[in-house]
Amino acid sequence: MQVIAIAVAVFILPLLMWPGLTDYNYAKCIVGLVFISILLVLWGLKAWRRSSWTIHVPWLLIPVAGFILAGVLSVIQADNPRIVIQTQVLLTYFVLLLWMIADVARDQRSAQWILGSLLVSASLTALYGVLQYYGIVPGTPNMTRTAAIISSMGNRNHLGGFLCYLFFPSVILLIRAKALWAKIVSVVLILSLFATMLLVHQLGTRVALALTSVALVIGGLIFRPMKPLRANRWWLIGLAGAVAALSVYSSIIRPITQPIDTEGDDLWITQLWEENSGDARAWFWWIGVEMLADHPVTGIGMGNYKLNFFSYKADFAATERGKAFDFYISRVAQAHNDYVQTAAESGAIGLILLLGCLGLLATSLWIRLKRSSEENRLELLFLTGGILAFLAHAMISFPAHVASSSLLFVVFCGLALSPRYGSDMTFRWVLRGWKGKAFHVALIAVSLVVSVGAVNDLRANWLMERGFDRLNAGLYASGEELLHQSLNLDFAPRQTYYYLAIAQIQQEKFSEAEENLEKCMTTYVDDRVYLTYADLQLKMKKLEEARSAVKILLATHPSVRVEQQARYIEAVAVIEKREFDEALQLLQSLALDHPAFVPGLVALGQLYAAQGMVNLARANYETALRLIEQSLEAAFDRLENAPLIEARMIRDEIETISQQRDHVVVQMNGLQ
Repeated sequence: MQVIAIAVAVFILPLLMWPGLTDYNYAKCIVGLVFISILLVLWGLKAWRRSSWTIHVPWLLIPVAGFILAGVLSVIQADNPRIVIQTQVLLTYFVLLLWMIADVARDQRSAQWILGSLLVSASLTALYGVLQYYGIVPGTPNMTRTAAIISSMGNRNHLGGFLCYLFFPSVILLIRAKALWAKIVSVVLILSLFATMLLVHQLGTRVALALTSVALVIGGLIFRPMKPLRANRWWLIGLAGAVAALSVYSSIIRPITQPIDTEGDDLWITQLWEENSGDARAWFWWIGVEMLADHPVTGIGMGNYKLNFFSYKADFAATERGKAFDFYISRVAQAHNDYVQTAAESGAIGLILLLGCLGLLATSLWIRLKRSSEENRLELLFLTGGILAFLAHAMISFPAHVASSSLLFVVFCGLALSPRYGSDMTFRWVLRGWKGKAFHVALIAVSLVVSVGAVNDLRANWLMERGFDRLNAGLYASGEELLHQSLNLDFAPRQTYYYLAIAQIQQEKFSEAEENLEKCMTTYVDDRVYLTYADLQLKMKKLEEARSAVKILLATHPSVRVEQQARYIEAVAVIEKREFDEALQLLQSLALDHPAFVPGLVALGQLYAAQGMVNLARANYETALRLIEQSLEAAFDRLENAPLIEARMIRDEIETISQQRDHVVVQMNGLQ
């Protein structure tokens, strides 16, 4: 029953989508906590049916427990300790799932049930992605072909990684299938995974799979599982041939759709690096290194990389190395390298223990491969392939922070260390009498606490999204009420503070909005938060605070739109201080850099008019008026074919632009 329950859970989680929540990965994390809680309760039932409960424990769990403890210690220097707790609960639960699988998967049927469930689930996610590619079902809004693919993962890169990691372990089902139809179905499903992985055009997964293939060839030469290879040679040759054909076809098609510049001075590897956001990734990694340098022992706190990135981005941009990274990067949630991020968040202690975990995992797999039968050896090699693909991809991505990807890693490790493949590198923990029952009661208690917390968090997320919808509809009072309800349920609220502040600003509750924005800066930090905070400080006549927020914002290389607005706020703050010469310089510089930014032109016109420079004032007003008319015309054009939901927003935009035009006309008419 335990194996069936695990198979059902691993089948559902990759496919899970929950409309009305923040994103797909969040929904999988929350539901995953509930699923694992149920599995924990089922796992311990045998303690009540037997006089003793024998649990198989991989030696790997000892350094893993140390790594979890290192994560707990990272709370010492964390900006937000609650996010550390959330992260550690997720990590602990996935480790418990690994332990359960390593204990209950004791025969061939168990492994086939779990891997078969994953293969079917992955095939359905792949099919969903293909249907989005061809436009048969909706994908990413306003996107087509590859850009439209999100499947049930919410991100095509997450889908590509998921399919990549499962490719080699799924071959176990092919070599273990007895019936002809089962082998044919296995081949078809495995090829569908591979073809869809190629379709998402993610270079990282292809490289990870290629490196894993080389590693498995070397492993095959070392451990020589010849008997099962001979028994399945024609199937494996056919599968390898089909994979090679798909790879060649994909490599031929790619230059047609995305040609590489062969005439440039850059090497092709440099072009690939640039095409795949290599410079941005390098920026994320360097900032992670800076975080580790500042917090070398316990790190900045597990899960806190995303909170510290904004401030570190500003500091790093001012360094000699950081000057090379002068392009815009929005808020970053992950470092796109799980090893760098782990080092930054948990410090040297966490990094050393992580390396210890990987070292003991490698040792455990090596010893089991050495001592297993030939049949089991081939299966262990394929499971190792899935583990290696995950670890290789983690060097340029963040699969450890994606629920579906982490699920695969946990399943592969659990199966590889289970009694199905021997007892090496494990020990037995025997719980007799009341000890087994007490352990089960403890599991039930933990499961209840975590499940209640997860459900409350899910409700909080749903209320936050409904509150945000109310704000978009202009219903600020009712939106504020829903957001307050969300905060009351959320253990570690984040952008809810920002949305709540927006609702309060619209109702002119400035002091409350200021407090919530300051809370948001310790939970969810991006350009919008600082821009809104600077504007609020301006409204409240806290001019130095407004300029301070603008200074931080501009130091981070924000987007053009944010930069324009931030510089405008700074200029208005200087005008409020009646430092007109400086304000004039700021506005002239803004107009020179962004000649189509209407608020800057209007403010410059007003400043010219106040100083009696009528001709210059009129010239700025006329330019602003012309740009406003163009914006109005474009808005009316969009309104003609806009769906009902967008039409209301466009009408609001038209009203705002019309008011702006009327204001400029009044200013022009007032010129002497």
